[in-house]
Amino acid sequence: MPNNQTEALHFVIACCQSELSDEDIALVCNVLRTQHIPHETLLVLAHQHGVLPLVYKTLKKLYEEEYLPHVSYTDTLITEAKHLYRAIAQKNMLMSAELIRIMKLFQANNIEALAFKGPALAQAAYGDITLRQYGDLDILIHRKDFRHIASLMQEKGYSPHYPIEIFAGDKVMFEMNNDCPFYDRNRGLAVEIHWDFFRKLALPTERFSPWENTETVMINGKDIRTLSSETHLLYHALHGAKHVWERLVWIADIDRFIRSTPDLDWGKTIGMAKNMGAEKMFFSGLVLAHNYFHTPLPDTILHRCQTLKLEPFIAYVEAELSSENPASEDSLAKLSKVIGLRDTLYYKTMTLLEFMFRPGINERRTVILPDTLFWLYWFLRPAGMVYRFIVCRTMKLCSSGTKT
Repeated sequence: MPNNQTEALHFVIACCQSELSDEDIALVCNVLRTQHIPHETLLVLAHQHGVLPLVYKTLKKLYEEEYLPHVSYTDTLITEAKHLYRAIAQKNMLMSAELIRIMKLFQANNIEALAFKGPALAQAAYGDITLRQYGDLDILIHRKDFRHIASLMQEKGYSPHYPIEIFAGDKVMFEMNNDCPFYDRNRGLAVEIHWDFFRKLALPTERFSPWENTETVMINGKDIRTLSSETHLLYHALHGAKHVWERLVWIADIDRFIRSTPDLDWGKTIGMAKNMGAEKMFFSGLVLAHNYFHTPLPDTILHRCQTLKLEPFIAYVEAELSSENPASEDSLAKLSKVIGLRDTLYYKTMTLLEFMFRPGINERRTVILPDTLFWLYWFLRPAGMVYRFIVCRTMKLCSSGTKT
């Protein structure tokens, strides 16, 4: 991997620390003093990993405290970071206000809903809705309320991502998806309405017990109902592991969430993870957070992290984080890493079978079948995978070979 890209990643990681060490400050100052990494590279990397607000806040603090060299390179970097941060902050404030509006709408219609990720996570973990990048709002609902919610969202100017009105029944919608995105394109807003989590990973949502012991988080002076701290942390750890921690912000989320929740019931969270065959997935997030951000963990948790021997996994994640061409979302390499994080042979096998056979969005995009023919999707899934992974890639290789 390019040396500059690796150094840029370490620069960004240093800027994301909740408590800057002397080594972090020295690393940041050295990059700015030598000026051998284009400031565009640093900003693009920070933005891609969803941590630009954290990077900007650190640079601003160090600049004001006279740590950073007062040269044009530093001035340009901070000025451009400030513009990007302000745009993110303005969008976050708009989205937070919209979340409050939607939650009030649901409450007025006697619909239970839980906000998670987005503003709820930013406020709970970072204490500031502007310190975390997020592109949409995520709301968990009961499956039975979806049709009513879809109608309410459309009345408020949102369009569903899926053509809900043409479904003969609910099987295609609910069995093939975790959620349905809704878009207000005039305002550039996106809201994902969830009724399930992790459809393809053999991680049953009911084992989360998301509706038990819910909490509230105050956003713009309004109480917003959200997941319990233990469930929220577990969700984010499993979400990051599902994507093999391809974005630094997901690791920072784990760090900030733990720091902001000193009374976390570790036994409850680990118990839920074990019940899902996902203890190793959960601990992968803790290991990475402790490795990159020195996240304070109880001694018993640290000992468990060490016994799992995740060093090869950490090395893979770091290579992906600093790569200019990380593995694609549906790559077999990533699938193998996810399978390797499951606790037992049973869950490893189930994860593989779910990936290979459970129909999903690609199959629904190919054809929309009535509920009576839903079973045909289970044959479309492996056929589509053979086409994508073997036929298309073979054709691509042949084409590149012909060109050379």
